[in-house]
Amino acid sequence: MTNYIQLPAWEINHPGGKFYTFICDTETLLRIAYVSMEERNKTGVQRPLSERRCKEVAKFINSIDAVIANNIILNLPEETEYIPPNTESLTGILKFPDRENSAWVVDGQHRLFGFNYTEKRLNLLCTGFINIGIESQAKIFITINNEQKGINPSVIYDLLPLIKDADFKEKRTHSLVKQLNQDPESPWYNEIKMLGIGKGLVSQAAFARNIEILIDSNGGVLSPYNENLQYAILVNYFNAFKAVFSEEWGSSKYVLTKAVGLSAMCGIFPKVHSLCSKDFTVENIIKQIFNLQKFDFSSANLGKSTNKVAIQKITADLNKMLPEISDTSDIKI
Repeated sequence: MTNYIQLPAWEINHPGGKFYTFICDTETLLRIAYVSMEERNKTGVQRPLSERRCKEVAKFINSIDAVIANNIILNLPEETEYIPPNTESLTGILKFPDRENSAWVVDGQHRLFGFNYTEKRLNLLCTGFINIGIESQAKIFITINNEQKGINPSVIYDLLPLIKDADFKEKRTHSLVKQLNQDPESPWYNEIKMLGIGKGLVSQAAFARNIEILIDSNGGVLSPYNENLQYAILVNYFNAFKAVFSEEWGSSKYVLTKAVGLSAMCGIFPKVHSLCSKDFTVENIIKQIFNLQKFDFSSANLGKSTNKVAIQKITADLNKMLPEISDTSDIKI
């Protein structure tokens, strides 16, 4: 026979779904809540549970100034039931199983499991969703954590295949393009027209179209990396082109740093990425693309090559000039 926990709760309806807020003591939460990285891609999502982080939280819990105001977000089992308030009450009743490993912690796992390392027990503010799918869990996690510092970007980006969130891909693309324009170490420093007009070699829109393909979770060669690595690889890649094509880079006599050239550079990126075999230093990239210096990027030769078919031909011709794909060892930046 299943025992149930019954707690006062408020039902809240938002455009994205329905959830419940309630107060629960940590002893009960520790009994029913769980995380499991092995089952992450099957039943839930969260960042890896760190024992060190839990102990840090426990140290804070033991302090005289301890206040844990952030809520614990749970995915409650499908047997959960909400009983609306009657005319004499302002709150309803949330009824859910008192069963081990029945409530998945979507967010707040370190705050909660920090109590495993202390004798102190507190009442915590909780938000409960009822039997939501993994896509919804991933969206909630990203919404909460995407803007927070200290979150490993690869954890958030790893969730993209689960939610296929175009908005997130656009945000990542914008962030990369913005960095390329603002970083003094970037060959595109102050040369991207972020608003599409004014000073600069190429528009943000042209950049975004090409970068989105490279970071797309469905086959983009940069998708396995976190944002820091994605950016570092792109900077080194374009710096290598700037070194090999020093005369052409930034010159109006050539199309290399116009939309046509950018599309071509990004078009051959997958093959160059394979050729580099995880060695993404500028020196190694130069080695892979050195033969391309024979290619004529002059406006006189390619000035009218602005349509998709023409760009595909340029990309194909450049790919043929690259070396055969090889294989080596570890990533270098």
